[in-house]
Amino acid sequence: MLLVKDEAQIAAKQILETKWNGTFPVDPVKIAGSLGIDVKTATFRDAGTSGAIIANSPQDVTIYVAASESLPRQTFTCAHEIGHFIERGTAKDPEYSFVENRTTSYDLHEFFADEFAGNLLMPEKQFVALWKSEASLSTIANFFAVSYGATEHRLKRLRRERKL
Repeated sequence: MLLVKDEAQIAAKQILETKWNGTFPVDPVKIAGSLGIDVKTATFRDAGTSGAIIANSPQDVTIYVAASESLPRQTFTCAHEIGHFIERGTAKDPEYSFVENRTTSYDLHEFFADEFAGNLLMPEKQFVALWKSEASLSTIANFFAVSYGATEHRLKRLRRERKL
C-alpha cells in the first residue's frame, strides 16, 4: 500500500506526462481545461477563502480561485483543486466539492491536494536540478511561478525524503 504522499506524487507525474507540454512554468489552468474543468476567478464572502472546486456532475466541474490572491497563490490553489479532482476520481467518489480557506481542517484530502500541487508545479527532477545548481529559493520560485512559501515547503519535503 502506498502512502498518501506517494499517491499524490504518482498522480502528478501521470498528469504531467499526459496533459503537459513540458515547458515551465506548468500552467494548471491549461491542465484543468484538458481535464474538462473550467477555471474562474471569484470574490468570496469569506476573505480567508483561497479557492473551491464545485462538481455539479462529472461533466460539470469548476475550479474557483480568489481574485484577490496573487497570481502565484492562484496558481497553487488551482493545482491544489485539481488534486482534489484527481483524488476523488481515483477513489471513484463523485463527492469532490471542496472550499479551501485558511481555517479548513487539514485532513488527508487536503494533504493529498497539497502534495499533488507541489509535485505538479515543481516537478522533483527540475526542482532538484535547480537547487543543485545553487539557485536561490527566490530564483526557483520565479522559475516555477509559485510563491516563495510554496518553494520553501517543497524544499523541506524533498529534504525529508532525502532527495536533497
